Amino acid sequence: MNTRVLRTELRRSIAPWATLAILVVAFGFLYSFSGPWTKAPLAWDENWVSAARWSRFLLVFLVPIAIGAGVIQGMRDSRSGMAELLTTMPRPGRHRAAKLAGALGGLLVLGYLLIFAVGAVQVIFSGAFFTFGWLPIVVVGALAMLAGAWIGLGIGRLLPHPLTAPAVAVAVLVIILVMQIGGSRGSVLVGAVPAWASSLSPAMDVTNDPFTTTASRVDLGQGVWLAGLAATGFLLLAARSKRSKALSVVPVLVAVAVALPILPSTYAEAKAVDPRATAMVCDGPVCVPRMLERDLARIAGPGKEALRLLGTLPDAPVRVAALNRWLDYDEMPPRAADTVYVDLVDWSIRSVLNSDDMTRTLVAGSGTPTCYTLHGADRSFMDELTARSITSSWFLGEWEMLSGSWLSEEKKNEVLRDWETFRALPPDVQRERIIAQRRAGLTCQGNQLDILLGGAR
Repeated sequence: MNTRVLRTELRRSIAPWATLAILVVAFGFLYSFSGPWTKAPLAWDENWVSAARWSRFLLVFLVPIAIGAGVIQGMRDSRSGMAELLTTMPRPGRHRAAKLAGALGGLLVLGYLLIFAVGAVQVIFSGAFFTFGWLPIVVVGALAMLAGAWIGLGIGRLLPHPLTAPAVAVAVLVIILVMQIGGSRGSVLVGAVPAWASSLSPAMDVTNDPFTTTASRVDLGQGVWLAGLAATGFLLLAARSKRSKALSVVPVLVAVAVALPILPSTYAEAKAVDPRATAMVCDGPVCVPRMLERDLARIAGPGKEALRLLGTLPDAPVRVAALNRWLDYDEMPPRAADTVYVDLVDWSIRSVLNSDDMTRTLVAGSGTPTCYTLHGADRSFMDELTARSITSSWFLGEWEMLSGSWLSEEKKNEVLRDWETFRALPPDVQRERIIAQRRAGLTCQGNQLDILLGGAR
């Protein structure tokens, strides 16, 4: 296919308009709506893998557009009344099909790559570390756009009806949404969609873990399945006889048969930890995973100050370490006597911008993390929050409630009274109870507020 023929096909086809549509939808979504794709460390312009994963997330909208455009374009010969005439031409049908498939599929792939490139350029200027973990994610996404365009062309050639394009596009959108929601933790469809079936979807779920990427078996299985789907679409477009149309489904059937044993049987197996992302980088005793290296500057100073303040206690911690894995919603943070752990993915930590406030956060609980998961919100949780506020204020010598802006005035006054009760104790008693509270925070045994107040409430 020479460039002149390709340029002519580009002018005659729907390819430029379809590409414009996916760009408008993609950038309109990314820049017009607020969500995890706009917030560090999961933002789509935060690192290379995030840019690739959010681009793949958008395929839930972009693939239906690609398939719908392909169906519309595939009906061109039938709408023009040339279908029967073209079957009499001696030139093989695959030659003419290649021009149309190359124009539409190629331009849609370029449009998808442009979406990723915009995010990648921002990542480059932000100074994020480089990893090749994005490459298979982007390759599979590009293959999905090509497969969508080509299978749409084949369906349009096979079923040239005005309602085919909207019906197919809506059906694909629903199928991808079901597959995507089926793999989302907490959704009503969890368990209803097997992991292998969910892995057939080209669109990725909402990104919530910056330290993982897709497992290689997922990339390989999806690549095989999408390549077979693209081949079937092209053969349907080029087919001239009923026999060749029937044989066109062979590639996709073979691809599915090959891909299914490769794809993971559980959702956990579909993810893999990126060792470069989780490798720790340090500034003295303060360490963060490489994925969050830009946070080291803002946490190093407060971390060292927190260790100095905590150093007055027996068996004091000697280092501050940011978690290099994502905590599940029902998982308690890890704890160790020699380490102050901090979860930099947690929004409540990322919202702390002032260095003094960060120091206060690190010494809360005498350097121990919460004993509750994100689901914990009962009376005991409130007691622990009060105890953590008392301990942080004791170390810094000034009262301030942790995360207290959402409390009612009555509750704030109640917490303040608890602080005043603790401050009324003799200094040596205060210290003994701080030490006891730290032991309770390391073992999650006992009510930490009762320990601090000695039951005086």
